[in-house]
Amino acid sequence: MAEGVRKRGKTWSYYFDAAKVGGERRKIEKGGFRTQKEAAAARAKAIAEYNETGRAFSPSNMSVADYLDYWLENAIRKNIDHGYSYQTHKAYRQKIESLIKPQFGAYRLSSFQYSPDIVQGWVDSLKARGYSKESIRGYLGCLSSAMNYAVLPLKYIQANPCTPVKIGKMPIDMKSKERNEYVCSREDFSKILERFPEGSKYHLALTVPYYTGTRLGETFAIDLLHDVDFTKHEISINKQLVKIGDGWCFRPPKYDSYRTIKIGESLEAELKEAIKQRKIQRMKYGPGYLKTYAAPDGTIWQLPADKEADNGYKEVIPLCVSANGKIATPWSFPSCCVKIIKEQLGIELFHSHCLRHTHGTILAENGVNPKTVMERLGHKDISTTLGTYTFNTEYMQKSAADIFEKAMGG
Repeated sequence: MAEGVRKRGKTWSYYFDAAKVGGERRKIEKGGFRTQKEAAAARAKAIAEYNETGRAFSPSNMSVADYLDYWLENAIRKNIDHGYSYQTHKAYRQKIESLIKPQFGAYRLSSFQYSPDIVQGWVDSLKARGYSKESIRGYLGCLSSAMNYAVLPLKYIQANPCTPVKIGKMPIDMKSKERNEYVCSREDFSKILERFPEGSKYHLALTVPYYTGTRLGETFAIDLLHDVDFTKHEISINKQLVKIGDGWCFRPPKYDSYRTIKIGESLEAELKEAIKQRKIQRMKYGPGYLKTYAAPDGTIWQLPADKEADNGYKEVIPLCVSANGKIATPWSFPSCCVKIIKEQLGIELFHSHCLRHTHGTILAENGVNPKTVMERLGHKDISTTLGTYTFNTEYMQKSAADIFEKAMGG
């Protein structure tokens, strides 16, 4: 009979000695195996896992591919809604599967830590293949984050091979730069609102970020019933609307950037009018109107107006809906609204993020304290705000010249 296995009734068990606890001997045993061979194989695996302090693998022999899977599962997916979002997890997985694993997956993790030259060569090859600096930064940042986690807290390796790697200088993509820095002028914005007037499905998806700087997912998650306080003149940003599987769900805002934003009279009047129109439309459509509910887990459900949701479901009034109450989503905004603005109105630089950027730029140009801008936009830290809104707009250049002229007594 093989060592450490025995037959009990009709099945086989394995056993082995474990460390003493309080001076007492301990034995680990598990049964239920059909054959002696199965029990022996399970025993060998259990001993290896026991010797690795409960791990089912040895870090010293682990491949980079297996480690990246482990990192995605344990550091990212298990922390969704606690520092990471579904979108972040999805983006990291895409980067890992498309470029990182094919390049580095077969290496042993313990050896990979000594390979900054290999990582540098990979970055240089991405540059040669025409990847943008922003894309390369994203791929390198993903790999670096995973390796940082392997250093601390895991201590699987002692050094991150990405730390000394440099992207270096690259030709400036002027078209991309122009698009990223596009600020929607009053003239452009007026033209846009003429095309999407009050009452249209996307009107508030345009005015809210223009007046508050909300992110796209945050904008579409605003609940007119619970998130707007007309007494205090505030909007509460406490969630974002995200696609999970086949459905839409409320999840915490990016970087857990919960915040309360003061709003002015113009936006407040539009929100009040929107609430009024919802009531009118609900009466007009009757049972055909769709009411929106948030389940306890944040999942969004829509039911005919004459149906009642289960207990625990909270009725909400979404910011953007069709006339019959059907909810609009962040996915439809680029493919419909943005496409119309670019193709029909000829505003080719317009994109889903530009109204948030316009709001921040207007605040910066008019001397609002960077800390206030940071808190209003929900940036992770002040460096993001300063790095985004200190570039030289024409308005800032003129203001600098006027201030200097005034200081010189001109």
